[in-house]
Amino acid sequence: MQIRNIIPEKDLDKTLMIWNGVCKAGGFYKPFEKAAFQQHLFENPVFIENCAFIAEADGISVGFACGYARREDIADPSKPGYCNTVAVLPEYRNRGVGEALLSAVEEYFRSLGKNSVKCVYVNSVPWPWYIPGTDGHDHPCAPALPVNSDEYLFFLHNGYAVNGFMDAFHLPLSEYSMPENVRKRMTENERDGYKIEFYKEGCHYGLEEFYKNINHPSFEGAIRANLAKEKPDPFLVVSYNGKVMGWTGAMYTEPSGRAHFDGITVDPQVRGRGLGKALFCTLCEKSKEFGSKFMTFYTGLDNPARYIYLSAGFKIAQTFAMMKKEL
Repeated sequence: MQIRNIIPEKDLDKTLMIWNGVCKAGGFYKPFEKAAFQQHLFENPVFIENCAFIAEADGISVGFACGYARREDIADPSKPGYCNTVAVLPEYRNRGVGEALLSAVEEYFRSLGKNSVKCVYVNSVPWPWYIPGTDGHDHPCAPALPVNSDEYLFFLHNGYAVNGFMDAFHLPLSEYSMPENVRKRMTENERDGYKIEFYKEGCHYGLEEFYKNINHPSFEGAIRANLAKEKPDPFLVVSYNGKVMGWTGAMYTEPSGRAHFDGITVDPQVRGRGLGKALFCTLCEKSKEFGSKFMTFYTGLDNPARYIYLSAGFKIAQTFAMMKKEL
């Protein structure tokens, strides 16, 4: 067996064959077409050729692995490296291929002086996956390693420890209906001036103050990016006499039928009124009306929003483990 660095222009077909072979065998991760795979992995700004490896045995390519380090952190030993992928064809597992590929990724990080490696797929090269037991319902990225999967056990056996969990939620929107207690609370809030409505430029104001109050750069970035489009996607807000006090994110249906979901947040000044739950439930209702077939997303165990999702009828479809190894 030989382990060498991946050469993108030479190894695109080989790595794609390995990835799609793993997807076909496991039925969990989604396969790629060639152009999409090239863009997703090799043309990604975080791709590091020196930390991408391919394994060859019996005259064929049988596995590949990739890692990355954030560009701004690459020279900082206190910042971890990230193992993004270890993929081995099923018929070549339990032969030391995965261990050799993982060791190559770890050795690269040691050469940078890194103290640890994390295996967390919430990054710039996330892998899309299918919701188990559904007819092709999907999610665009796996946040970490699916618990009790072969890959989870592989990393566990190679010295990685769990340092957190994420739960993925799912609901077919055909099963969704607005809870009566939420509808009642919305009516009460409307009497006090708080409405859930679609954002309309010129009618709503206060976004700059809202950004400052929520102090959430990724949500702020999502709002700004959407509004910068020639034709922004619709999104819901909590409006208090026209002032923005809450937000749900851009609304559209992805090709698979998934209702896009960026997240929800409410200005801390008006929390405790059930506005976050109302925002989310209205998002589900409107997404269903717009023709979306299902909704998926994930969140951490310590995020209180998970209780909003559960009360709305969502089920936990998969638990993911975030893992870490000290080098």
